[in-house]
Amino acid sequence: MEHSFLINWGEVHGSGEFPAGWKRYALWPAPVNEDVCFAEAGFKHFKYEDEQWSEPHWDAQAEILQQRLLEVLATIGAPVLLSEPLLAKRALATLWKPREPLPLADQLRWPILDDSLPEVVLRFGDVLELRTGGGHELYWIALSPDCPLSFDQLLAQLAVGWPVQQVQLDWGKLSFTG
Repeated sequence: MEHSFLINWGEVHGSGEFPAGWKRYALWPAPVNEDVCFAEAGFKHFKYEDEQWSEPHWDAQAEILQQRLLEVLATIGAPVLLSEPLLAKRALATLWKPREPLPLADQLRWPILDDSLPEVVLRFGDVLELRTGGGHELYWIALSPDCPLSFDQLLAQLAVGWPVQQVQLDWGKLSFTG
């Protein structure tokens, strides 16, 4: 049986904290967990309503999407963590050692899974910024006018094998970046 997993995206209007000319987009896999923020924003494709949904399949696809996202964006430039790094917890026997930052994929993943964690901000070159957090499987992507990769090109590379759907939502209900 083919399980549902698709890529949603939308253009986010308003500059927020980005310089003039930067374009912002939201990208997220669906269906999503039942979520008040998504529902208030106008989204309607929730997991409990999707008969083909399978949690292990969906989780595996979400990890593939995140891996592809990091790989494609790394072609623009090495990722630089702009937010405070999330640190690995240590066992009591090693408390005297400094805690180390989590690997980059975990830096992105944990704030998606736990809304008590701060947002994560990555910069690729000086032309693209990626943010995530708030307990939502949602990637905020901002591209400068000088970015060598258009959002359409990025989307084409990410969505290989998955259907893609453009959705406009009330971004203020989901955005923590303004």
